[in-house]
Amino acid sequence: MKNCMRKIILFIALVSSYSCMRAQIDTNYFERDESINLFVFIGEKISVVEFDPNENNKVKVVDPVTKDTIVKQRHIMDYAFRVKFKVLQNVFNELKTDTIEFVAYNHYGRPGFESYKNSMIYISKSEQGDYYYHQKYQFNPLKGVDRKWQGLKGESIKELFENKKNGVLKARGLFKEN
Repeated sequence: MKNCMRKIILFIALVSSYSCMRAQIDTNYFERDESINLFVFIGEKISVVEFDPNENNKVKVVDPVTKDTIVKQRHIMDYAFRVKFKVLQNVFNELKTDTIEFVAYNHYGRPGFESYKNSMIYISKSEQGDYYYHQKYQFNPLKGVDRKWQGLKGESIKELFENKKNGVLKARGLFKEN
């Protein structure tokens, strides 16, 4: 019985040690490809503020027949948010700032990442380059501290990123088929 308990304790110690080593290996995971308009970072949520996405969508046009000025308004059906995060670690491409602001649109209500203090966030830069926007619905909630991050089910940062990269981000055309 005593020998069996020693083996169990040794096994638990080895598994625990392996988990710690695995987390250490993945803490500094970083990939770069500046030809892809994507920035992935580990961040700490600062604020998520809702705004009306339709408040500035009015455009004046002149009717070619009557020469009357017509005001057209485009309607965005999503909820819209101005989001601010503290950048804790870059994962894909480099954000050269300690805080980042971006807009997020969500068809279902408030964004899922709002429920977590720390998440891995996926954003892109607008075509004009004047703001960042959230890749709709793409985030990974994280647990950990001090550059020892992992998914809620123990996944490494690399595993989480590779799953998005080879799944939804490839389907959206951000990454090419092999």
